[in-house]
Amino acid sequence: MRRLAIVVLILFGLLCFSLVVGVRYNGTHSFPQGLYIVVHKHLEKGDLVLIKLPQAPIYDMARARGYLDVGWSPARHLLKRLVAVVGDRVTINALGVEVNGITLANSAPLAEDASGFPLQFYSLQNYTLGVDEILIMSESRTSFDSRYFGPVRTTVLESIVIPLLTW
Repeated sequence: MRRLAIVVLILFGLLCFSLVVGVRYNGTHSFPQGLYIVVHKHLEKGDLVLIKLPQAPIYDMARARGYLDVGWSPARHLLKRLVAVVGDRVTINALGVEVNGITLANSAPLAEDASGFPLQFYSLQNYTLGVDEILIMSESRTSFDSRYFGPVRTTVLESIVIPLLTW
């Protein structure tokens, strides 16, 4: 019993240490599952970012439907790719997401999720992102991303990450 307690304490210590040094876990299918590490760099289009979810009905619905059940995490977050920043022109419609006139791959919104629950895309037409707005997406057709909740404020950015160990 004492050995088990020691092992549990060591594992807990390693977990705490990994969080402090910036290791994060992704359990969704939006990007490869596994461990990602926080990097400190200037934010750029194409970066993988962790987003802290603000309180809003769309995120409450996502939690209720299980879209955000990603395993243990220090914060409720989404791992997404930054696809548009201040000044970019964005359109979101039934055909997909367009940034500066280019339609993103696999961006057509779904009418329903895998469980048959209806989904409603966030409609935008030639909207220019403001200084504190970004658009986040995944390469997965089934991802819960800006197709359904639109641009997000830069204040929800938790960190930029890169893959550490994925499967």
